[in-house]
Amino acid sequence: MFGNTNLKSLLVQATLFTVIVVAGLWVGAWLLSIPPSNASDVLPALQAFQSPIGDPQLHIAKTVSNDFPDPGEIIEYTITYSVTSTSGHPNPQANNVRLHDFLPAGVEFISSDPAAAYAAGRLLFTDESVGLTDETATVQVRVLEGYERLRNHTLVAADFLTSTHASLLTDVGPPLTPWLNLTKLGNSAVLVGNPMIYTIRCENLSDFSVSNVIVKDVLPANLSYVGAFPPPDTTETLPVLTWSLGDLDAWDGRTIILTTTAPSSPGIITNTAMADAYERIMTHTIQSAHVITEGAILQLTKLGSATDVFVGGKLVYTLQYENVGNQTSTGVVLTDTLPDGIVVMGVYPTATVNSSESLVWDIGQVLVNAPGTAVITATVWGQERMVHNVADITSPNSFPGHAEWNVHLHPAALYLPMVVRNP
Repeated sequence: MFGNTNLKSLLVQATLFTVIVVAGLWVGAWLLSIPPSNASDVLPALQAFQSPIGDPQLHIAKTVSNDFPDPGEIIEYTITYSVTSTSGHPNPQANNVRLHDFLPAGVEFISSDPAAAYAAGRLLFTDESVGLTDETATVQVRVLEGYERLRNHTLVAADFLTSTHASLLTDVGPPLTPWLNLTKLGNSAVLVGNPMIYTIRCENLSDFSVSNVIVKDVLPANLSYVGAFPPPDTTETLPVLTWSLGDLDAWDGRTIILTTTAPSSPGIITNTAMADAYERIMTHTIQSAHVITEGAILQLTKLGSATDVFVGGKLVYTLQYENVGNQTSTGVVLTDTLPDGIVVMGVYPTATVNSSESLVWDIGQVLVNAPGTAVITATVWGQERMVHNVADITSPNSFPGHAEWNVHLHPAALYLPMVVRNP
């Protein structure tokens, strides 16, 4: 009796073991048969930061299979990237390479080779290292109805290297006037570890409103993000910052203040910003700065009393300059280049040169953290819808400063007298 009980128990255990093994093999085969749910699953994981070899410099080029496609047609973008050595090294190498491809509005993503992580119109290719041999990536898209031009933007970055970019404009129909204007201003140099502040301005320079305006900023890997006003969308992750600005009325604009921290070692940082809108051409701008340990750095800002003025109206420009470096700046010259339509009525302090084309102040010496100001009072005339004013501050031993201000000029208002007649 006892022996029969042991035999039955052994038979039950053997049966359960067989069932478990068969079920495990079946589940494993089923899991292996499922394709990856996201292209990022097949991408190689990036390693820790690695120093480049042989002073490499990134290069990128972009072509398209059809320069004038029809709506509904499938086109293929080809991206080629590599490095060269700035010091003549026979085998330069960039490490942890990231290739960002920003698809324009007006196309539908189909596939890429090699596989790339894809989200919201942006593809990310990764490569452990890139050398002298050209690396190639292709992207297939379908052209959608209702878009006349497509601008595709690509950026390649690597550890401790200045990123570089390429843009490609493809016509789908008759030429389209570029509605959006994007400017990015920042100091031409910054001391190591100091704040680096950028001003990004996106404007609709047309008589028609544009919808779904988006601004993107791609931070270099060695530039630390601190904050921005207004804050960026929360759907993106660094190094890409995105602002969904919504609709822009005719001749309207938005300003973004972006605060970062410069790297702790000298070099050059290049920051790229892009703007796009529904059925409108993409535009982009680039700002580069030197990171230094010592030197004189001239900073210039320009403020106007208004962004909209009627013909014949008054406008006051305020120029503010400062030496934000750690050495005295000498032989400083401040120049305001006057656009057509600006008639100067008053200047403070008195300019060294005062003409219809420009105002020039010979400032001389500017000490560290000793700000100065110049004020221009003018009336605005002319036929142009946008009055674009620029100013520059320079010195033989300093990094220069640059500033801009745009004013939308309205036609003069005409008021007719009302005559009341006696009944």
